[in-house]
Amino acid sequence: MKQLGLKAFTDTYLTSFGLIIFFVFFVCVLLWVFRKNSKHHYGDMEKMPLMDEEFSNARPK
Repeated sequence: MKQLGLKAFTDTYLTSFGLIIFFVFFVCVLLWVFRKNSKHHYGDMEKMPLMDEEFSNARPK
């Protein structure tokens, strides 16, 4: 079964090129998430579910 699946991957340069592309994308996402000065933004985002002022008008009292 494994050999039948691997027969389709004859172009090893394409699979390694795809691996490189996804690895570079993953590293870029990590750099974006852990960039400098993003701690304040994520601090505000983690408190959003606890803020009730935006949704207080939408609920029936």
